[in-house]
Amino acid sequence: MSWLLLDIGNTALKWALVPAAAASWPSGSQDPSGAHLRGALAIDTPGLQAQLAAQLGRALAPAAGRPGMPMPTASWGCTVAAPDTVDAIDAALRAAAMPAAVWLAAAEHFNHDGIVLRNGYRDPLQLGPDRWHALIGARARVARGTLAVINAGTATTIDGLAEDGRFFGGVIVPGLELMRASLAQGTARLPLARGDYVAHPIDTDDAIRTGILDAQLGLIDRRVQRIRAHAGAPVQLVLSGGNGAWLLALLQAQAGFGTMALEPDLVLLGLWHRARARAADAIANRTP
Repeated sequence: MSWLLLDIGNTALKWALVPAAAASWPSGSQDPSGAHLRGALAIDTPGLQAQLAAQLGRALAPAAGRPGMPMPTASWGCTVAAPDTVDAIDAALRAAAMPAAVWLAAAEHFNHDGIVLRNGYRDPLQLGPDRWHALIGARARVARGTLAVINAGTATTIDGLAEDGRFFGGVIVPGLELMRASLAQGTARLPLARGDYVAHPIDTDDAIRTGILDAQLGLIDRRVQRIRAHAGAPVQLVLSGGNGAWLLALLQAQAGFGTMALEPDLVLLGLWHRARARAADAIANRTP
């Protein structure tokens, strides 16, 4: 058996095909033996949704016929996309003869595979499913300690996770590209900047790029300080998302941030643990 995992963001669909019986989350983006496959598809291009079925079929075709990786028997996903995008992906799964997706929301708690989380949101179900599964993935990635979980995609989210598994809040701001686009669209004379990050910008493109990155880095610094003060403990950073590697490199060049880890597919990792928990519950509740 294998599982298709789906992380639908605002601009991209990330997916992974993994064996249901895998003992651990596979490392790397591709395994030559076919033990797992991963990829991403853009979903924000006009007209592209109509092509999703063919794209999914082509993306998953390498799995067909491989002994270690049969076609999926179940699909598990989480989404922050608009309903019409989710409908298009559901239709694409049907057209590609894939199992219908079970869309997983946030929950009040999680306890499986040694990962224990408690959702401290005022309304636990209001927490974005991407943030909840990123928290699960972060605790799977870093088993101990207080964490700042940073998902840097279309939006940047920074969430605090105590060592005992209590999620005690976080923030959401526009991501790097959204900030860049908003300046170009909301002003008369500022470009869609393609500058560099420099200490002292002396042209407009560099000024915009540097300002946006400093805004993100400054927010991370402020949130880490608040998480540290709240938990009374050192904070480890776990980064993910399309801009996670870029932010990690900039953070590593600065002092005072401590231990950092990058997990490009943090939400998919959390989904995998959530699917394992659901499968274990189904077996436990099965009547003889």
